[in-house]
Amino acid sequence: MLLALGGGSWKKLGSDGAWVPTLAEKGVEVAPLQPSNCGFDADWSEHFAEKYAGTPLKSIVLEFTDYAGQTVRKQGECVVTRTGMEGSLIYAFSAAVRDTITAFGHATVYIDLLPGHAAERVVAEVSHPRGSRSLVQPFAKPSWPERC
Repeated sequence: MLLALGGGSWKKLGSDGAWVPTLAEKGVEVAPLQPSNCGFDADWSEHFAEKYAGTPLKSIVLEFTDYAGQTVRKQGECVVTRTGMEGSLIYAFSAAVRDTITAFGHATVYIDLLPGHAAERVVAEVSHPRGSRSLVQPFAKPSWPERC
């Protein structure tokens, strides 16, 4: 028998996990409650956090390799927050990212802001100055992987 009684993250809606001790007292094995469908923190600079918090990222691709070596790429949307990222695309990866953090203490998620654009095109676009809106300095050939 499988009982789906809700987690412990939405107390105002009645999902508070209060049922766990009751079932455990009766000898029912209960898997520990874990976060899921959640956003993640990022170590943004103060400048980045102030400037981009609340910015939606549309039609981006996230790529993630989980603790078991499975790589998944998905296109979708998310939002930059002051402390990290959240939204439907992030939530789609949240359980796998959580499990990888549990296994290794960290996880790396790659964000492709311009899916379908070759690395050379991206470099060309960011290499030319945009007047007073640009802080770009000329730089040598990029050292990032082909799939930037």
